[in-house]
Amino acid sequence: MDKKINVLILTAPYGNGHLAVANTLVEELKKHDDFTYTLYDIYTEDYPATTKFIQKFYYSTYKKGLQQQAYRFFYYGSDKLLDLKIAKPYLRFGLKKMLKKIEETKPDIILNTFPVNCTYNLRDEGVNIPVYTLITDYFANSNWISKQTRIHFLACPNVSNQLKRRGIEEDQYRVTGIPIKPIFYEDTTEDMIKELKKKYQVPEGKKVVLLTAGAQGVVPNVNRIVSYLTNEDNIELLVVCGRNTRLYKRLKRKLGHLKNLHLFQFVHTMHELMRISDVMITKPGGITMTEAANIGIPVVLYRPVYGQELENAIYFSSKRAATISLQEDELVYKVLTILNDEELLQEMKNNIKKIAIKHSAKLIVEHLRTDYYKFLEDEHAHHEHQEVKA
Repeated sequence: MDKKINVLILTAPYGNGHLAVANTLVEELKKHDDFTYTLYDIYTEDYPATTKFIQKFYYSTYKKGLQQQAYRFFYYGSDKLLDLKIAKPYLRFGLKKMLKKIEETKPDIILNTFPVNCTYNLRDEGVNIPVYTLITDYFANSNWISKQTRIHFLACPNVSNQLKRRGIEEDQYRVTGIPIKPIFYEDTTEDMIKELKKKYQVPEGKKVVLLTAGAQGVVPNVNRIVSYLTNEDNIELLVVCGRNTRLYKRLKRKLGHLKNLHLFQFVHTMHELMRISDVMITKPGGITMTEAANIGIPVVLYRPVYGQELENAIYFSSKRAATISLQEDELVYKVLTILNDEELLQEMKNNIKKIAIKHSAKLIVEHLRTDYYKFLEDEHAHHEHQEVKA
């Protein structure tokens, strides 16, 4: 067929993961002459006021309190909540805007990188476009799961357990991994590490710890963690503050004099910092954990909040690829234990590498192509059958 397959990619601004995944898929689609695409953030484009409120609520869930408990209830209770009649307005939210966008862009395929629930109701509106969903964590609550989805793309085999509980058949999911930038798939060599350590002025012969404070600076008690770890003479500490300028300035003012502390604001070279590090301290977002798995860096996960963070943490911990800490002294103890036990460090590196699935975006595009043509064949056969019956 000469006609290009037109993909409508749906994303959302809640956390950095969904947008990052959507952009990685866009870059992959650009490599294929038989695809074209439209990237659509329905929430930011068509519901800006609601989106700002939800973003504020989402980031407030990182702090203990009512919002965190409300999110916990919604996340873990979605199995029952979404089956209630009262949930119908929520499940249909954005449907009119979605139908308008479909009319404008005329997609052949809809691909969710965020659970845009109204796409599960398109058939009820007479719209027969195949819907696919890419789940961006190592766990899926019911928001992600629908029998109306032709294929769910999963981060790991374990996610299929949640799908099966919701009645999803085996032909409705594929394990593809989560798409990340291709540079994370490259092998790390000794020469590469040497050059990168020179670039970042990290001395040879010392253990390197990478601490990512998160886009919202959500790793708590950073000052104390930095103070504890920089007291160790055999450790070089890299701290990435992201777009949290206040955190960066505070650390620079209070601790910037320390010779074994390297402070960064937002970086485009996280893959380089990961390659020269022995252990990473972070929050367990789906993208971050996928990047760590592909680089092969063990992770100490600090205070994961209820929901996808905690489930990601539990999964990686169950594979002995990461460890969870709830207090800063426990975190420091675990970091030092890993660094001082070469056998444990190597075991964790090997374990986290086993989780990695390379070139996920390419795998997903190949599945989309194959299944879309199967969809067309099924539709053609269905129409022929209807004509014979008539």
